[in-house]
Amino acid sequence: MRILLVGAGGYAVNYVKILLENTDENIIWEGIVDPYFSNCIFKKEIEEKGISVYDTMEEFFNEHDADFTVIGTPTFLHCEQSIYALSKGSDVLCEKPLAPTMEEAEKMAEAEKKYEHFIAIGYQWSYADAILNLKRDILDGKFGKPLSLKTAISWPRNKAYYKRGGGWGGKIKKDGKLLLDSIASNACAHYLHNMLFVLGDTMETSAEFSDFEAECYRANDIENFDTCSFRIKTADGAELFYIASHASGKLRNPEFEYNFEKGKVTFAVDNGCEIIAEFSDGSTKNYGNPFENEFKKFFDCIKASEEKTIPVCTVKTATPHTEFIYKLYEKNTVKTFDKNLILLNEKTDTVYVKDLFEKMYKAYDEEKLLSEIK
Repeated sequence: MRILLVGAGGYAVNYVKILLENTDENIIWEGIVDPYFSNCIFKKEIEEKGISVYDTMEEFFNEHDADFTVIGTPTFLHCEQSIYALSKGSDVLCEKPLAPTMEEAEKMAEAEKKYEHFIAIGYQWSYADAILNLKRDILDGKFGKPLSLKTAISWPRNKAYYKRGGGWGGKIKKDGKLLLDSIASNACAHYLHNMLFVLGDTMETSAEFSDFEAECYRANDIENFDTCSFRIKTADGAELFYIASHASGKLRNPEFEYNFEKGKVTFAVDNGCEIIAEFSDGSTKNYGNPFENEFKKFFDCIKASEEKTIPVCTVKTATPHTEFIYKLYEKNTVKTFDKNLILLNEKTDTVYVKDLFEKMYKAYDEEKLLSEIK
């Protein structure tokens, strides 16, 4: 299995590390494409291994073939690079999110059919045993009808975060192309996608949404939002609630509560980091830690490529999240928080909003939008 890695910085550094540590003789690291390779923290180790490095995918494929390509580049490059890899006979693992627009998502789905190869999307929770086992039980009817699912995340990010990768963080557009980078589309996309994923009609699909209410705010000096609260209704009538912020000033890791007719499922990183189900009959079930083996997605997708099967999370699976983010862009405007409430933690160079953290978790408890909290 010949592997091409596109991108060697940012999150893609994790794939560099995996491939440097690889001892499986069946996995051959064929090359890297990254025009900014000189900035890679593993530059020396890669050069010592004699791995070929190129500025473009075209240069790589002029000299090599790849059975499997990992795309670890910014979102606005996902569509073009994934389709190019397919056209060269390679299966693809593309990091999340899928793409900024529905047009690009549709192009990627069409390319999968045309070239008869897959594009897997790297939402790691969608490959986690804890999530997959929970979803199987939901599909088997053990929980009954879904009623309401809610998720909250408070992840402070400093000013440097928005300057990463050449300054595309928090951008709505870059070089005239839609990027839509936000806390809901990128950093915390997993947890929004997961609510749709576990409610999909099959293991490989996600639930469609029918309507939503949304509020998007910014405290940082960015185009897009760093704080949001959503109420979403799925096509099957379940209600989803999502609230997240990079400007809350306090860390509180991801947590969720999923309510069904026959039970409740809860999870909190800061309280055991395990998914626990409590059924109406008094029984419980521990599904485990969804963060366990974060890069299972990589090896699952390689196995699927070898066996000519389809991974659990592909373009089709990830499209409902992309559609929601795109509709959000069409329907909503980003509001700036009251400037009198925006403060700066000089020690961490982090912008935050006074009392936002407390309002967030009151909103989460009551499943209300931020504006509804007094």
